[in-house]
Amino acid sequence: MKFDCKEISIDDEEFGCAITFSENIDLGEYEEKLTIDEIINSIGTYVMLQRTYAEDELEEDYYYFESSESEQSCEIKDFEINLFRNQFVLTFEKEMYEIQLHLDNQIFEKLKIVLKKIAYKKGKINFKD
Repeated sequence: MKFDCKEISIDDEEFGCAITFSENIDLGEYEEKLTIDEIINSIGTYVMLQRTYAEDELEEDYYYFESSESEQSCEIKDFEINLFRNQFVLTFEKEMYEIQLHLDNQIFEKLKIVLKKIAYKKGKINFKD
């Protein structure tokens, strides 16, 4: 899968973290005026990576991948991330996701911090400015 990212959502909270790369920009309040079909068609191509932290020492963290190609959504492990200033590449299970990026320095640095958390123990990560 390849696409040009127009919007990045980065969540880094107490119970986990997630990053979503979207081909389309979130419509926000305008979405309320759309029909169901218009909303579905407005979502576009996306990739989401998520890590949910274990609630106690008896559990393990949960690593999840989701994409607009719903049959590809699954728990992930043994993945590799390559982050360049203008591109994000995720490889796992013989699949490659190439996402073109347009980042300012602040978003790039925040993205690196959260991607390190997402890759912790389950993935390999490479940063290339």
